[in-house]
Amino acid sequence: MQELIRLETPDWELIISCHNLLARQQTYFDMLKRRGDEVPVSKLLFKPATSLQTAVVESTLDVEVSEVENSLVSELALANPLFFENTHYQFEWYFYNDDVKKASVAHRLQSVAQAFRFAPKRKYNAASLIGTINTGNDIGQLCLPLTYEIGNESHTVQLTLEVLPTKMQLNTDLPAMYQRIDDVFPLWRFSLAEKTEQNAAKSQHRGNFPLLWLAQFKTLRLQLETALKVIANSPHSRLQSKISYIKADRLKGRLHNKLAERVKEDVANKCLDKHYQQAKQYLSVDTPENRFIKMVVLKCKSQLEQLNLQIECKSKGEDDAPYRLSKYFLEELKGWQKPLNKIQQQSFLKEVGDYKGTQRESLVLQQKTGYSSVYRVWQELKYYLDIFARHSTVSMKSVAEVYEVWCFLTLRQLLVNSLGFEEVNSDKAKLKLNDYFELQLHDGLTGAGAFTFRRADGLTARLAHEPVFRRNGQEIRSFWVTQKPDILLEVTFPDGKKCIWLFDAKYRIKTKNDRYETDEIDTKDFVPDDAINQMHRYRDALIHINKESPRQRKSRPVFGAFALYPGYFEQETEENPYADAIHEIGIGAFALLPSDSVGNNKWLEDFLIGQLGSLKSSYSAISVSEALYVNESARIPYYGMKQVLHRDLVLTAKLGMHRNPDYIKRFTDGKGQWYHLPETFFNDQFGHHIANEICYIAIAQEDSGVLITNKAYRVKSVALKQREEISEHQSGIASTKAKREKYWLFELGEVLTLTNSLINPNTSGFRKSLKLTTLSNLQKTSHFGNLETVYT
Repeated sequence: MQELIRLETPDWELIISCHNLLARQQTYFDMLKRRGDEVPVSKLLFKPATSLQTAVVESTLDVEVSEVENSLVSELALANPLFFENTHYQFEWYFYNDDVKKASVAHRLQSVAQAFRFAPKRKYNAASLIGTINTGNDIGQLCLPLTYEIGNESHTVQLTLEVLPTKMQLNTDLPAMYQRIDDVFPLWRFSLAEKTEQNAAKSQHRGNFPLLWLAQFKTLRLQLETALKVIANSPHSRLQSKISYIKADRLKGRLHNKLAERVKEDVANKCLDKHYQQAKQYLSVDTPENRFIKMVVLKCKSQLEQLNLQIECKSKGEDDAPYRLSKYFLEELKGWQKPLNKIQQQSFLKEVGDYKGTQRESLVLQQKTGYSSVYRVWQELKYYLDIFARHSTVSMKSVAEVYEVWCFLTLRQLLVNSLGFEEVNSDKAKLKLNDYFELQLHDGLTGAGAFTFRRADGLTARLAHEPVFRRNGQEIRSFWVTQKPDILLEVTFPDGKKCIWLFDAKYRIKTKNDRYETDEIDTKDFVPDDAINQMHRYRDALIHINKESPRQRKSRPVFGAFALYPGYFEQETEENPYADAIHEIGIGAFALLPSDSVGNNKWLEDFLIGQLGSLKSSYSAISVSEALYVNESARIPYYGMKQVLHRDLVLTAKLGMHRNPDYIKRFTDGKGQWYHLPETFFNDQFGHHIANEICYIAIAQEDSGVLITNKAYRVKSVALKQREEISEHQSGIASTKAKREKYWLFELGEVLTLTNSLINPNTSGFRKSLKLTTLSNLQKTSHFGNLETVYT
């Protein structure tokens, strides 16, 4: 392994090493270069400040070695970023003192804490603590609290390093994702404990979210403990009056004149059983301010106890799975409760009653030493979501989870802003706490993360996050293995037809494309091959079951499956490398990253508009529905079979000019055998794939200044040929100049006489005679202008 950093202190030496860092660095710098961004400054942080005798930071990109000697440092600047996501790093601590008998990394996560193994001193080797960490998809600040004991004295040094993503910008892309997620799913992104932590941005959402309360308490607890100690040493007290009623013989001290006269008169009248009111002044700690302090202590202690109890119960219940949280984290929570327990046992608090609020502002709480600090801390804990400070850190869900939900919400935004849909229903508010106080989406077609849309032209859409398709599914099912794609977009047309597109967010990039036989890194970003394979699996595995139509009981509902990945392209000018595959087979990928403009989402936006149109386009809902079935990807049948949408598709046309009499007579007598049509004429108006679907050709012939169609010929076969390959018998003309041009040649079979002759008063223009309709539509009308068409 390559040694990256070597640090020496009076107590220990730390060596950090890694495999193949150069490839990670090169990918990172290439990403920054393509985006025109500068390299951010990377640092190692030490808390508390550590005396470094020597600090050597190696570089892999021809930058001089950085050295620091004999200095007390709290941060160490790195010449180049060294820590990246999805990378293995080895940490080796060697202790100089022979009395070190115990050492560990007290990380919150059990997986990180258990990754380190302590080896005590042997005859020739010093005591050591060695472990390997895979950063995975966790980015941000990785804190490694080193704890070791020398004799009976415990020492703690927290080493903090920043883990950077290689696929996006940590300081720009990630906050943009968080902002979009927070707008829809507030607080979802926060996690109780992960490898890394990040700065918590300000939020405008309030609510009882224990996770953020805990993160804020962690930041403010030392300030709270210090203030409570000050209060315990000098509690606020107030002079109060105590009224008592006592007999004359027990009166003490000097009495005021009126009371003395009353007592004298009563004694003279021998009224010795009377009680007299007497007020005494004394100092009392049972003040509203101390009641407030007691309430703060009890509330904080209760909240910590509940969190600790639930976490411990969850850990004890996981007998078959590794614990997620380490013992160090549980001990840390208990340690936070000890100062509060100690304060609660103070004698002055035992004399204090319950806090019932204050009628007016208290200068003691606002100004007196100790009390003012507790008051400020409580305000932050109470309204922590509104005034969350930038120095507070909290763990976030992995960037892969964040990217997945962000892609889901980006699709939602495109449907509304670009395709003209209006959101009519959502279950976005149905987020619930799991056992680790983290908010979770209720995945599926009807849970949280399911949105319903409607458009003015009658289209409805449903966007769902992680729907589950099982073997026992009623409408769409998987016949063996349960399938759970990340995102489902289902569109329903006014005629009842439904189309499904699946999207899977992949926070991975392959920078070398296998299509290029070279060992060099390709400059483009590609999605990994297994992601494309997964898209094939999704499309093939899901089957629609139609119980009402025994003629076609099973069908494939998925029109396309696409991976979404954080590749960076200039989408305004570059072409999607997966464009051909998307067009031909409906499988591919779209690069998707946050951007200030729509540039980084343009490929996906153009695809959706191409499939579903928008309110700005002149398409009708019916034409959009039919256009989907004309796509190359929707027209791929099994070998030897034919795939059609209309089983009685009819092409209306007329005979070309200058045909020989024999050719015309055959059509007049209903004995036509061949008909040809230029490929360009057909493709320009209808599309290439429709030629194979045509079942009938209705030929119109001119009579008395109008075109009359009274026969339709069944199409036996169709072939695409060069014009010179079509004989005079097949075309009705001896010679032509278009020898190399391609024509569709239809072989005609039996003839069908129409119930009503179709009259077309317009005899000019060959293209004006071309219409695609169905046999049922053809039989319903006798006027060409009223003929209903399909594939418009």
